[in-house]
Amino acid sequence: MITVPSQYKSKNDQTKYVDCDDCSMNSVCQPVTTAKQSINLSDSYLRKRIASKVLFQQSTPLTDIYAVTSGAYKLCQHNDDGEENVIGLRFPGELIGEDALYLQKYNYTAIAVGESSVCKVSVEQMTSCGKLVPEIQLNFIDLLSRQSYVRQRNFQAYIGKKSADSLLAAFLLNIIERNADYTGNDDYIELPISRNDVANFLGLRRETLSRVFSKFQKDQLIQVEGKKIHLLEQDKLSKLADF
Repeated sequence: MITVPSQYKSKNDQTKYVDCDDCSMNSVCQPVTTAKQSINLSDSYLRKRIASKVLFQQSTPLTDIYAVTSGAYKLCQHNDDGEENVIGLRFPGELIGEDALYLQKYNYTAIAVGESSVCKVSVEQMTSCGKLVPEIQLNFIDLLSRQSYVRQRNFQAYIGKKSADSLLAAFLLNIIERNADYTGNDDYIELPISRNDVANFLGLRRETLSRVFSKFQKDQLIQVEGKKIHLLEQDKLSKLADF
């Protein structure tokens, strides 16, 4: 279960949410300004900061697109034998479900890891508003273009990585980078998923992953305290990851 460190909480001890300016959904949540007035239609298609354990199931029809506002979500596919494969992670400010627009159905199941929340955009309602105010449609197209670039960049972090060492180094650096704006630091992260899920995502055996974690600690590349992982030698990890 994710715990939000005290320095990430507000003074009244509430969960820290990602700043709207740092969220991928920002462009479709803001009022649209015309020559005569500022129009805010987002209330008709946007619901904010919803706590939800399972956003949607694999193969169900597309209804909504989500932006993570706190915590994290894992994306899972299930094969014919019912085995779960972790194919991705989403962190505060990142979108979930936008890649279902082409087939109009979700290609994976999105599951909250610990205490997590999202903002939700109704695709049908936003499309209707876009017919009234074309700028909403243009903003949405821009949103999808940027998200496509982000997904490609995250995917490239693992291209060509064959050794367990390079895969884990790339994973840790990628997670740190994607969470830096939310956590306010770039040298440690609270790993939101289990070691089993990490091994599953990286295509490694659980024992292999444990061995590499131990090796990294012995070489003083990282320091592990429960789920908190400090990256002590990011330059050396970058070389291992071939970044």
